[in-house]
Amino acid sequence: MIRLKTNLPGFFNELCEVVRLFLGPVEIGEAGEGEDGAEGDALVVHTHAEAGGVWTERVTGFGREQALTEPAGGEGLERKRRLKRAVKTAAFLLMREVTGVNPPWGSLTGIRPTRILYELMGEGLSMDQARDAMEKRFFVHPEKASLLCDIAVMQRGLIDVSPREYDVYVGIPFCVTRCAYCSFSSGELGDGRLVEPYIDALIREMDALGPWLADQGLTPRAFYMGGGTPTSLTAAQLRRVLMKARELFPQAREWTVEAGRPDTIDREKLQALKDAGVGRISVNPQTFSDRTLQVIGRAHTAAQTLEGYALAREMGFGDINMDLIAALPGEGGEDFLRSLETCVDLCPESITVHTLAIKRSSRLHEQGYAQPGTDAAARMVGAARARLRDAGYGPYYLYRQKYMAGNLENVGYARPGFACLYNIDNMEETTRVLAFGAGAITKWLFDRERRIERAPNVRNIEQYTARVDEMIERKKALIGGE
Repeated sequence: MIRLKTNLPGFFNELCEVVRLFLGPVEIGEAGEGEDGAEGDALVVHTHAEAGGVWTERVTGFGREQALTEPAGGEGLERKRRLKRAVKTAAFLLMREVTGVNPPWGSLTGIRPTRILYELMGEGLSMDQARDAMEKRFFVHPEKASLLCDIAVMQRGLIDVSPREYDVYVGIPFCVTRCAYCSFSSGELGDGRLVEPYIDALIREMDALGPWLADQGLTPRAFYMGGGTPTSLTAAQLRRVLMKARELFPQAREWTVEAGRPDTIDREKLQALKDAGVGRISVNPQTFSDRTLQVIGRAHTAAQTLEGYALAREMGFGDINMDLIAALPGEGGEDFLRSLETCVDLCPESITVHTLAIKRSSRLHEQGYAQPGTDAAARMVGAARARLRDAGYGPYYLYRQKYMAGNLENVGYARPGFACLYNIDNMEETTRVLAFGAGAITKWLFDRERRIERAPNVRNIEQYTARVDEMIERKKALIGGE
């Protein structure tokens, strides 16, 4: 266990994030005044001092010490932001010296590194200057800084959103089986007894809020149905939900449904999507190794992925995404690249490359699965970027997760003209999101105060069904406070 002490307790969690950046999900406790830690514990101490217009951040631990000085200044949120970065940087320098590890994303611990690039450009820096600042101020590796610039280029013209627009997210929290790495708020379909009451509640929630927002002059921009696995519903159930969404949000210019599990795709369900005007779907292999699919708990084969993809093409779907996961259990670089090559040969309009993240609530975590080393995962992700670039795909969004193999990232790649608006909006937090369903989180941007507030729905399916009117009022209270 590690004991941590700071005279700026408001930054305790940020200091913990930096330590875990190097040591993984270790247990960290707060050390009291005068406490030197129990026998066998490591003690990390941060002290902040200000004198003569200069901040001094001093961090000691593991027999080492680092001190960082920065000009003091700023007011309110700007001061807090600058101070937080100084504190984290001092801790980062100490841990880098202690471990000899230089994380690919440097001192950044947040899930959206592109926001830092955009902040730098907002200060008046050119893209090249912002890229250099990412490397020098935040110790980001050059290839990652260049990746962010490539994403910013792909996002040009797509992140300028009207303040009167919002995105719609509909969550279907059911799957035919639960993947071993999954931590989402979804349950196995089972005997299906929860589905119809859930759909009734979902439609009640949409009916209450869609017209209400229209009366306020707000317009939907993109629609996204995720999960779970939306296509675990029957064709009739899918049709019912989607036709209601089409009725309430007709102005949305992008319609995406995750048909992610190939064993849930059939002609009748795809026709229901077509009839509702869905233009973009995901058919997600994760891997084309049948052995790995069994290990991670996906009840389909690689052949079924190919069949589902072919059927979607036959029925006229011209915008298909496929997901792959690097560093899956038992897979090395050659296994991952074979799956990648199969995807490239199929020519989907977009390919998302995830890096395995083992969440605490996942079965892999419970089983004690050890992730591959940083170098192995990084080679897979780097090879994917090079191969997809050569095949005509460009990176258009990125996000990171805790406990991700190699401290790496998830990246969506698309052919020109096929970047998903919802994915960009959601990852860059440039657009309000009206979210329906169990576990769905409505995020509302308040431009004047430059803040985001959230209204989460309860995660439990039965609780959501019973309390949907409460969920409706939560959203109205949030949005009505605009």
